[in-house]
Amino acid sequence: MPERDYSEAALRSNPKGLAALFNSGSATARLWRPDELTAIFRHQLTAPVLVDLGRLDLGAAAKLKGLTDAQGLILKSFAELFHHPTPPIELLAMTKDFAKANMSQPESALPHEIATAIYYLSIAAAAVRLGERISQLPDADLRRGYAWACAQEWIDADTKALLLTASGRLSGSSP
Repeated sequence: MPERDYSEAALRSNPKGLAALFNSGSATARLWRPDELTAIFRHQLTAPVLVDLGRLDLGAAAKLKGLTDAQGLILKSFAELFHHPTPPIELLAMTKDFAKANMSQPESALPHEIATAIYYLSIAAAAVRLGERISQLPDADLRRGYAWACAQEWIDADTKALLLTASGRLSGSSP
């Protein structure tokens, strides 16, 4: 197609569609529909921890294998990790770091929203299940992050309950 045909096609195009195309690289662009995020989130929660976190260096991957099989826990998925009564703190920290790395990489295969939810879920699970803090974020920032995750329609009820419990344990929270 000659170059001028592209120009003519652009001039005949829907302005809102063109604006969305130009904004698709911006931080405010919405790339995923809620139903797509639901499917991606469910898939991520059932994905084997070793698949995603196993891409680490050899030493970290070996440590990860030991943590997922530690004490007969056999934690295979992210959902099992987040909802286990006593998950390994090191594994929660590794998951938080994995999610944080994916949040800051625009070319990540994991949507930013999903990475952000996993980030806050890791922190919430450590707080609720172990009474440990694995984040330097102030309570106000954690509260906002938990609230954001709970507001996502693609987050399931059990996961929202974990986030709400964690939020309730932050300083300044009403009982």
